[in-house]
Amino acid sequence: MTGNALLTLGLVGLDTALLVWGLRVLPREHMQILAAIPLRRRDDGLWAGINLTWYGVLQAVAVVSGIACALLLAGAAAVPGTTVAVTLGCVLAAGLPAAKLVARLVERRPGTFTVGGAVLVAVLIVPWVALGVDAWRGGDHALPTVAALAVAYPFGEGIGRLACISFGCCYGRRLADCGPLLRALFGRCPAVIVGPTRKAAYAGHCVGEPLLPVPALSALVLSAAGSASVPIFLAGCFRTAAALSLGVAFAWRFASEFLRADYRGGGRLSAYQWMALVCLTYALAAVALLPRSDRVPAADLGLALLASPIAMTALAVMGLTVFVYLGVSRMTTATIRLQVRDR
Repeated sequence: MTGNALLTLGLVGLDTALLVWGLRVLPREHMQILAAIPLRRRDDGLWAGINLTWYGVLQAVAVVSGIACALLLAGAAAVPGTTVAVTLGCVLAAGLPAAKLVARLVERRPGTFTVGGAVLVAVLIVPWVALGVDAWRGGDHALPTVAALAVAYPFGEGIGRLACISFGCCYGRRLADCGPLLRALFGRCPAVIVGPTRKAAYAGHCVGEPLLPVPALSALVLSAAGSASVPIFLAGCFRTAAALSLGVAFAWRFASEFLRADYRGGGRLSAYQWMALVCLTYALAAVALLPRSDRVPAADLGLALLASPIAMTALAVMGLTVFVYLGVSRMTTATIRLQVRDR
């Protein structure tokens, strides 16, 4: 078996294992809050604290996994590490703040984040950043760099949708309000929200009711898109791999909005659906116009780039940053009693 085939199997296997665990465990009520930290002692002897969430953990894993996948693929295509690092740095610097800003503008609720906003900004700038880095450093790395990011994106967002299951956001419509086909398809495997602090509880008032499992479906569809695109990328078909991964991701984003019940803004089409259409059209056009590259990827080059001390340190720092940024709950608080354990 070739190195490229082993790399494909490894990526798909790790992603599948995480999805199986997440879909089974994360709907449980205790899988929203990871830890509560006491900050201030109140007059009644209890402590006011903050909550650290599984949402933050899973989003950190999603970002780190997506970046690691992009490094593997770009490195396999012999893209220099500096080129990948500069491109990723610009994209993340613009995309992470957009995740909060766009959600606040669309949903009118503080403390909410959206992948759609981050992706919109990233898609708009990444072709030009890649071309700019090529002009600065020389070379013909723009197409494989953009394609590597495009293939890594559905892997990362697929894992990120597991965070939605933990937080209870992006929840689907009530099965009772759906047509007979949807009820027949998902009647035996609905999503059921438990716990009053999940978003579907305080925003959708649908605790305990069977819902369309939209986050789970998104995780599966996006992961399948990434899995199918990896071997195409490793075969050197960069445009096809990027078009497949982004086409499926944005088409599903558009379609899945019709299945969701959470507030998505006014209008017949939600703001996120318009973003998906813009991203799909723009991304496919940009990929088609990027200069051609005839590189043939090799898995060992990608593994060497990912295993470098600089890359591993950067991934650890990025994971911690995302967890701090997204994992400190702004929607829940904690009241903590500290006492000596009875023997």
